Parts: sequence; structure tokens; C-alpha cells
Amino acid sequence: METALTTQRVFKVVFVGDSGVGKSSFIHRFCNNSFNPSFSATIGVDFQVKTIQIKDTVIVLQLWDTAGQERFRSITKQYFRKADGVVVMYDVTSEASFVNVRNWMTSIKVQSNPVRLKYKENVDEKTVIEILGNKTDMAEGDDHRVVRMNDGKKLALEYESLFFECSAKSGINIQESMAAMADLLKDKEDEELEKALHIHDDPVEKKKCCK
Repeated sequence: METALTTQRVFKVVFVGDSGVGKSSFIHRFCNNSFNPSFSATIGVDFQVKTIQIKDTVIVLQLWDTAGQERFRSITKQYFRKADGVVVMYDVTSEASFVNVRNWMTSIKVQSNPVRLKYKENVDEKTVIEILGNKTDMAEGDDHRVVRMNDGKKLALEYESLFFECSAKSGINIQESMAAMADLLKDKEDEELEKALHIHDDPVEKKKCCK
């Protein structure tokens, strides 16, 4: 007997990264399970919705595809606000796009892990960050790649982020990376709900009076 789905959650996820790294192609693959090789550069911000199921929970992901060009950076920053998750994407065949991940992180998090400071510029402390290395279908063996998997893992560890390598063209790790994001978003929201319940359930200490 199937268990009825008990809850539905809605999360806002913003995609950032240099122009041409494949953000639009990734979102299209995730939402439609197909690859479109003819995407033009995103102008401003695009928006799509995808519903997935994590255990007994229906999760609605609002996917915000932002422009990577520098002239749109101020617009992009506005969409970090109230974001539940942020995906920072680079191209594994482009060293420049990988180096620029730090610039994108500066827009998201003022200070990273090494000095244990948690100041964030535009996102909430609970926001889930995921670093994605796209276009693995175009990369040779790890020893000959422009950006190796271990480089991506180290950077993600520094920023305490989720990390995946993927290919919008072949479909590798598209569903898996977003399922990991959705699962962590759900867990973090569950923690917040649990805290709120504890606050309301804590008994108020009654004043004792003398007879």
C-alpha cells in the first residue's frame, strides 16, 4: 500500500555563474529531460518551475536563471534575497569560469570558511549553496582536464557547499545534483520547524506563591 504524500514545500533556487557555462541548458535538461544546443545568452533573469518528490514530500523548485554578463550583475544580486538555495556553476573546460566562482561567492558570502566567519551579503545563513562543474562531456581524463574534479571539491569544501560535476548535454548528475539540493533544503526547513515547535512547547515556569 502506497504512503500518501504528506507535505509540499516550495523553494527558490537561483543559478549564477559566468556567461556560457551552461546554466540555461542545465535548467532545461532538468525540467524537460532534453538538451537544447542553441540557447542564446540569458538577458536579465528567466524563471522555470520543476516539481520533484523526496521521500514522502513533494518539493516545488522555483529555478531562477540569471545572466552571467558583468552588466547584469546588479540585477542578479537582487535575486539572492530570500533565496533558499544558490547554484554557482562553472565550465570544467574553462579555467576562467572556475576562477570566477570566487567572485560569485563574494556576491553571495562575504567571508568563507578558513577564518570561520559567517558574514553573508545577500543570502540568509540557512541558504544552501551548491557548486556545479558543467560540461564534463567535453572534458578528457581528469589528468588532462583544465579544471580537475579535486579542484572543484576543494573549493566546495572551503565554502561548505554541495558539489557535483555534471553535463547538461549527456544528463549526467542533473537529477542527482538537484535532488541533493532539494533534500538539504527540506532538512534545513525541518530543523527550523522543529526549533519553532520547541519554542512554543516550552512550558512557562509558573510563579510560586506562599500560603
